[in-house]
Amino acid sequence: MPTKTHTTAVVLIPPESAQPPIQAIRRIHDRNFVRWMPHITLLYPFAERHDFGDITPALAEAAQQVDSFCIELARFDVFKHRKSCTMFLVPEPADEIVRLHGVLMQHLPDYNDTAQFAGGFHPHLSVGQFQHRSLDSEQLRLQTEWQPVQCEIESLSLIYRSPETDDRFVVAEQFSFQTRS
Repeated sequence: MPTKTHTTAVVLIPPESAQPPIQAIRRIHDRNFVRWMPHITLLYPFAERHDFGDITPALAEAAQQVDSFCIELARFDVFKHRKSCTMFLVPEPADEIVRLHGVLMQHLPDYNDTAQFAGGFHPHLSVGQFQHRSLDSEQLRLQTEWQPVQCEIESLSLIYRSPETDDRFVVAEQFSFQTRS
């Protein structure tokens, strides 16, 4: 069994052009705003950095099995935890992301933590943490003010954080999907 760490992940990162409205919400509500870029988590925790050389061929091969795809971020939803809630944007349609996750599971079955949740893998882009008492009003406010964002997802990213990155995640490598014809 490989060693897993919470300092690496495989994610989808929306293009820079799609990030400003997402970041405007995250800047206010997401305690992880500085540590994480806006992202949809695919595999986390992931491999140790010293294992990246062994892992990257599988990521490259998986990426080549997927075509680039368009998502829309139009709707907010919530994960309710015991003490707080995590609000997120729902990437729709989710089927290409779910299919990509399945392809990654075929290539890297030991990194299946994101598939272990009740209901399985659930694609989402977190925008912040909220208290139960303010959740409904905040979700309604954000949904009312939100203008849907559409973007093309063209690659998956292998990211890491370390003392050298001020504990912020940075992209180690990107793996391009097939271009849609």
